[in-house]
Order: sequence, then C-alpha cells, then structure tokens
Amino acid sequence: MWATLDFEASGLSDQSYPIEVGYSLPDGYGESLLINPLTASDVWQHWDDYAENEIHRISRKELEIKGNQVVEVCQHLNAVLGKFEHVFCDSQWDLFWLGRLYHAAHMRPSFMLTEIGHWLMQENGIERSRFQLALEEQGPIKHRAMEDAKQIRLAITRLVE
Repeated sequence: MWATLDFEASGLSDQSYPIEVGYSLPDGYGESLLINPLTASDVWQHWDDYAENEIHRISRKELEIKGNQVVEVCQHLNAVLGKFEHVFCDSQWDLFWLGRLYHAAHMRPSFMLTEIGHWLMQENGIERSRFQLALEEQGPIKHRAMEDAKQIRLAITRLVE
C-alpha cells in the first residue's frame, strides 16, 4: 500500500518553503492544502514572483487568507499518510520542503517520504527515465500539488502493477 505526495513552493532555492501540499491515495482520492506562511515558527519570507506568475499561480495573499496553519497541515498529513508503508514523491525538493514544513511545526512526520527514482530502481529494477516517460505520457504537469500527486501515482501504477 502506497500513496504519493507533492509540494508547490515559494521558489526553487534553499530559502524557499512549501506553500501547498497534495497527496493521492491508492483509491484515487486526493486532497490539497494551502499553507499559510505566517503560521510557521521559522521566518518564511522568500518569494519568487516567477514561481507565482509562471508555475503554480498561487499568490502570497491567497495563502495568508485561505492557507492552513503549519501545525494543522502536519497533523493532517500524519493522520492520513501515517498508515501507508510507502509515501512517494518525484523530487529531492519535496524531501526538502517536507523537512522545512515539519521543522516549522516542531513536529516529525509519521511516514517516510521516498523519492520514487530510488525505490523504482532498488525494488523493481526500473530506470527513472521510464518513470519520467510514464509521467510525460499523461500530459503537462499542472503545478498544483494534488493534481501532480495524482499524476505521479498514475505513472507509478503503470510501471509496477
């Protein structure tokens, strides 16, 4: 039993932080949570206008109005994803943002997040390039966390089931 997880972030630097997290479960159910950066215990100030305007199209103002508290997001993820043997992501960046999210909440995840390329090769002998191809066959990445998590889940399913 496994699930997939994806993040959208304020940018692509070591000063960036998660702004949206989404997951997809084996039954196809998925959810996305916006994250209010003002609720982090760390100072989350980095903002990349290019990421907002050209990638995820989520404004900082929208996060401040509609975003969930960092602690609530971590509690929700622990409750939902903690029961899965594997939770996969498709980028080292997702591992970085998961760490940043939980650090800001002074919590630990109840699940292990694994970058899919390592698992596919170790457990199934499948090259990451085959995963990338299965991902690309579904069309362009949406750059919204739940939609991307669903695409990741479908790509893995095509390769291992």
